[in-house]
Amino acid sequence: MNPYLARLVIFLLPGCGLAGAAPLAVRVDAAAGAPRLMVNGKPVRARMFWGAPGSAPLKIGPQAQALSYEFVAGAGASNATMHFRFGAQPGVVVLDDIRAVDLTDGGELLPRCSFDDGADAFTREWDIWPPGKRKTTGTVSIAAGEGRDSSAGLRVSLTAAPDGVWPDFHIYHQANLAIVEGHRYRVELWAKADPARSLITALYRPGATYVQLGGPAGLFESQIKLAADAGVNFVSFPIATPWPEPGVAEDWTGVDEECARVLRANPNALLLPRIGMDPPAWWGAAHPDDIMRWEDGPHRAVACVASPVYRQDAAERLAALVRHLEAKFGEHVAGYHPVGQNTGEWFYEDTWNHPLNGYAAADLTAWRLWLKAAYGNDAALQSAWHNAETIATASVPTPAQRHATPDGPLHDPEKSRRLIDWARFQQATMADCVTGLAHAARQASGGRKLVVFFYGYVFEFAPVATGAAVSGHYALRRLLDCPDIDVLCSPISYFDRGLGESAPSMTAAESVALAGKLWLNEDDTHTYLATGTQPGSQQHAATLEETNAELLRNVAQESLRNFGSWWMDLGASGWFNDPALWAQMARLKELDEELLRQPTPFHPEIAAVIDEQAMLRVAEGASAVTRSGMQDARRMLGRLGAPYGQYLLDDVVAGRVQAKIYLMLNPWNLGEPERARLMAATQGARWIWLDAAGAKPALTSMSLRQAAHEAGAHVFTRADCNVWANGPFVSLHASQDGPVEIDTGRADEVRDALNGERLGQGPHLALVMKSGQTRVLRIAAKNKPD
Repeated sequence: MNPYLARLVIFLLPGCGLAGAAPLAVRVDAAAGAPRLMVNGKPVRARMFWGAPGSAPLKIGPQAQALSYEFVAGAGASNATMHFRFGAQPGVVVLDDIRAVDLTDGGELLPRCSFDDGADAFTREWDIWPPGKRKTTGTVSIAAGEGRDSSAGLRVSLTAAPDGVWPDFHIYHQANLAIVEGHRYRVELWAKADPARSLITALYRPGATYVQLGGPAGLFESQIKLAADAGVNFVSFPIATPWPEPGVAEDWTGVDEECARVLRANPNALLLPRIGMDPPAWWGAAHPDDIMRWEDGPHRAVACVASPVYRQDAAERLAALVRHLEAKFGEHVAGYHPVGQNTGEWFYEDTWNHPLNGYAAADLTAWRLWLKAAYGNDAALQSAWHNAETIATASVPTPAQRHATPDGPLHDPEKSRRLIDWARFQQATMADCVTGLAHAARQASGGRKLVVFFYGYVFEFAPVATGAAVSGHYALRRLLDCPDIDVLCSPISYFDRGLGESAPSMTAAESVALAGKLWLNEDDTHTYLATGTQPGSQQHAATLEETNAELLRNVAQESLRNFGSWWMDLGASGWFNDPALWAQMARLKELDEELLRQPTPFHPEIAAVIDEQAMLRVAEGASAVTRSGMQDARRMLGRLGAPYGQYLLDDVVAGRVQAKIYLMLNPWNLGEPERARLMAATQGARWIWLDAAGAKPALTSMSLRQAAHEAGAHVFTRADCNVWANGPFVSLHASQDGPVEIDTGRADEVRDALNGERLGQGPHLALVMKSGQTRVLRIAAKNKPD
């Protein structure tokens, strides 16, 4: 056992694993209508950090330099390898005198590589990845006179990727280096580059999952410590699921090391591992019928979620992993976050691309079983589909049928029932896969830990070109009814998230809260430290000031809507590696904690309503309707100067939503009986109906503001401003420069909630704000001295 881990017991949170204490329990409580994260029965801030391990980059340029770094091996290996990566940038890098020494016992881990022996100096000990035809961007050669002191050096020549997609080009040492757990090592090298770039180097233990054994002090650990200093102890990070071939024992070394790495950086950390549920290559080769297939053939070896073989095997592997982590790290594990399919977010792989999936053998088998459960017999199916097909012979709709739009932007529920059924099947299949994994995690953790999933992007997938339902995310109600799920999450919308904008939710977030579950925003803001072209990079925050304004806006909204959140170092390159960013998180502690002490449900007077079932009728090419009706509407709602909630239609019909005005975003699936129930449930309120007839509904922030006034809803600002409010708090994120006239609705004192400054007396005051600036106000019933 790592002696460091043996010492961790002295750092445990009170009541977590001490003699005679109950085991750690982390769950969500929504008894007051405002979901709160609870640790051993006590409410805590649902604020987290997400990062991934990696080595800090070494900066190299035309001026040659000697570089070195030290590390303590968290795990050992007799077959370790050293990697060098050079980034996706054409140019030349020269390396020389690479050496690694064991400082604990004085031995040589890697004798000095000087490359003075010609080509053999490289090929004898090193190699290149990727091999063969995929090696399109890099070559190596021994260059006389280019190394240290005019000796020979290893010249790495990098050219642009022919197709624009850079492979993971790197050089690596043969896997024969012996590293001892707990020993300290020093790595030295000489390097130069033209143009300047970042050099990434680390040592790994090879395997189905590579385990990082050491490298330059990581930005992951640095950010964990910064988060801890700001009072944020929840840490989410990726781990791979050990999934060995039959008869082979699991190797838990990589999983254990990733958990131990976090705890070395913050012994008080509460772990929320993001668990990859994609099966390994051997599984796909053994189960070809259970691998996804598109209309144009296989794309990648992604498991088919309709496959009972995949579901069972994945659930078994997840349960085994959870049991292992509970046994070894249970008093530090807050919960489990299984991820799979496209970017791990449980929407079908390649949703945003044109070829359609659903053509695996497992899909066809599951489709017929679903039809049997839905229709019961052939006569019922034939009546619905208006043909002679039987359940036993029913085929998956052809690509031509699915791409066709004979009825316009919406499938006719009578003529195109087969296509709508297929959409229902795909949603149910994805939801059933998720709930099955949730049950496995819940059972294996003894019901004490969080179970977290990405799902429910019902607003965000509206613009998908081939129809929103190809995502598989329109069975949110099934997950809301699942007792094994505590938290649902997504990134902050990639629409309208920049400076001066509203950072809307991807989902019907207020329906999530009504179901007793916590919604969590993944905040992958492209901070001023961020590089790369990941999603959201188009809204890059150029300065620390801009970054803090966006982060303050985001966390304030999350507090007032009772959301959880994690700040995400999406590029694993230190996006949040600045104490000045975490100071913002600390500033918002009082806001979070007051709402934890006095949980206040978020019940805005304006409701944006979406019908999941209506989205199953959306045909290919209908994004002209759905983008404006569901995606773009959030921009106008965000600016109107009053908070709004995002709901599923079934909550409204059931009378669980009490608003003064309802914006019905896609009411095209309502028949007369449904309309009657809706009217009965919303008596006295006003509605705005958007139907599919108009591709661009005439929604503006001004028209919405006027409609809200007429409906008797309280509007806080007279001009465009991104506003959220709950309890005594109001957050403002300015969308333009100039004075913001505010109607607090009460003749009470108004203070800055973050610094206590007295701003004036309600109900009317004005603040001069700069576009993109965020202010959080506290409207107090009693005057307090300055």
